[in-house]
Amino acid sequence: MLRRGTAGRRFWVAVAVAVVGVMGYAAYALAADTITATDDFYSAPTYTMNQGERPTFANGGVNQHNVTAQQNGPDKRVLFSTPTLNGGQTASVDGTQYLTAGTYTFFCTIHPTTMQATLVVTSSGTPQARPSATLTSKTKTISKALKKGIVVSANASTAISGVAFTAKLGKATIGKTTRSLAAGPQNVTVKLTKAGKSKLRGKSKASVTITADIPFGSPATAKSKLK
Repeated sequence: MLRRGTAGRRFWVAVAVAVVGVMGYAAYALAADTITATDDFYSAPTYTMNQGERPTFANGGVNQHNVTAQQNGPDKRVLFSTPTLNGGQTASVDGTQYLTAGTYTFFCTIHPTTMQATLVVTSSGTPQARPSATLTSKTKTISKALKKGIVVSANASTAISGVAFTAKLGKATIGKTTRSLAAGPQNVTVKLTKAGKSKLRGKSKASVTITADIPFGSPATAKSKLK
């Protein structure tokens, strides 16, 4: 049989553990800070988020504003950004879901001198994997390339919007197309331009490089050996 003092101590220890657990869960579950704009200023110099999150940008001012990272990502574009918003509009910041823990600076492209701030990504959470794809050329002959374009099989890790495909013969661009990809393998046809067809026509063989520029990810490439 427990003495009253022992039972009381155990009760308060249990309460303390429960409170700490709830507080810890609440701290982890907190959403990312909302990045807010007033008239030509951000509301704070620093905002915080966990890995994997996408903060909301709220334009509380009258003028147009946006959020644009000052660093570039593997796709040679800005690490994260929002559209330019009118007063009263909100949008999620795209690209932050891929960031690892660290400090990232951003600004408004319309008011670059007065609107600068820092985004701090904590070590909590898990960043999303950046989108990726592999390319395999399926077109083997110059005649088919001239008639139908260059076909590549694109195997995407996830659905990806706005993938720009470019076909080059040496340094010359001979074809372009933009496609949204579904997760998994699919065929993409890069149609040749009139000038591109002229460069290929009459050749007995040619080596064409096809590059897929993947938003927020590294580019994918494939070689097409045409005969």
